Amino acid sequence: MSESVEKPSTPSRLRALWANPQVRYPLLVLLYLLVIGSIFNAFLADLRGPLEQLEKITAAGVHYFVLLFTDLTTQRGNLVTFDGFAVSIIIECVGLLEMLIYSACVMAFPAPIRARSLGVLLGCAAIFLFNLTRIATLLLVGRYWGDYFDFFHVYFWQATLIAMIVSVLYGWIKLFVHR
Repeated sequence: MSESVEKPSTPSRLRALWANPQVRYPLLVLLYLLVIGSIFNAFLADLRGPLEQLEKITAAGVHYFVLLFTDLTTQRGNLVTFDGFAVSIIIECVGLLEMLIYSACVMAFPAPIRARSLGVLLGCAAIFLFNLTRIATLLLVGRYWGDYFDFFHVYFWQATLIAMIVSVLYGWIKLFVHR
């Protein structure tokens, strides 16, 4: 006599898969990125003015940060100069993408809404401050080691921003998410 083993139905397999946090979390991150990115993209034309202000605020932040160390810096609009070397802060330089990615990771994490809200707020502030440091060092590299500017701008700091997102996320989990 042979025993037949019934295979679970597709809905129950999907429920079991969704119950696995190692599957659910990355899918939720992607879903949040899709939603946040779509909303951002839908309002991009309307946000042009505020985004230009954010470029200027970032440039001013970099300028005042560099002023802590030297008076060889100037700022005009979204242009920051250090001892003759200038960078133009464009929207891709202000850290918004990194903040969106980080926010999606926090919002997808199984934590109370208060902890997630605090995580988004403090984490985005940390990413903004880290980004100011990134741009300030690019000014320094561009001024004194110009041949390395592209490497630092395109490769080193992009990889470092990924590590920053992961570090801030881990720090938020350790400090604010209580199990």
